[in-house]
Amino acid sequence: MRFFPGSPDIPGELIRDVVEGNAVFLCGAGVSMRVNLPSFKQLADLIYAEIGESADNEAAEREAMRRGEYDRALRSLEKRTLLPRAPSRVRTATAKLLTVSSAVSAPDHLNLLRLSRDREGRPKLITTNFDVVFELAAHKASIECPSHAGKAMPRPGTTDDHGILHIHGRIKGAALDDVPATDLVLTSADFGDAYLRDGWLSQYIEDRMRLNTLVLVGYAAEDATMRLLLETLDADRARFSDLKVIYAIDQQTPDSASIWKAKGITPIEFVSYDDIYRTIAEWAVYAMDPGAYSIARIRQILGVAPPAGRP
Repeated sequence: MRFFPGSPDIPGELIRDVVEGNAVFLCGAGVSMRVNLPSFKQLADLIYAEIGESADNEAAEREAMRRGEYDRALRSLEKRTLLPRAPSRVRTATAKLLTVSSAVSAPDHLNLLRLSRDREGRPKLITTNFDVVFELAAHKASIECPSHAGKAMPRPGTTDDHGILHIHGRIKGAALDDVPATDLVLTSADFGDAYLRDGWLSQYIEDRMRLNTLVLVGYAAEDATMRLLLETLDADRARFSDLKVIYAIDQQTPDSASIWKAKGITPIEFVSYDDIYRTIAEWAVYAMDPGAYSIARIRQILGVAPPAGRP
């Protein structure tokens, strides 16, 4: 289905999965960059500046930053700046840098919440973002939407499995007293625990892949924060034949489609990010009422005015 002339064709199976409540959107930093929050690389740079340090002064950190391994640079930075009986300066800076005003307008976040719903029509959206912009968008739209984070998330498929699901943890947000901060999966040590040593997050993702079609938005094919998650998805795809299709909505580059496909993920690529979010906005209108949307489109094509009192 094409929502605009010249835009990519959204597969019919995915359109049906969204309407029927079988798809879950997994959203990354690219979504929150739409409200001027940083990418992971930018966040790492800002953390160094916030605590008055420089990766250039430490060879291991300088090389990690050069290779795009920002989680490893932050692990080293956290270890060498941690004071006895004091909170982590890295995590304090992270929370400060990702806090947004309660007045923020986030239409893209709201449209994604309207697309990513379960069979009862309740929002069910996964994010690796620490910020609470999805919660703010839901609050402003008067959408009842619980927020879960980390190991406290409900297990996939249980009765409480809905809401905003922060798989890498969550900071506290402005004007959201019922959304407390949690531990963050921020550094390489955190990623190693969540995906490898403890493995709770790898198991969560595997269970989710068995239940839902996943749609990645706000990630690049070689996104540093998604390294372990994407490797988990790819490894599970090779081992288990019952896992559902995974899509990635992304801006097209010369190599992006090949990289996504190599990870077992089906790319849906656009010319620009503005085109992506324009399509997501229109798709959300369709998903909320496919019948009314289709009738309106037919009337538009035929040049027929809508009945009195209708849009």
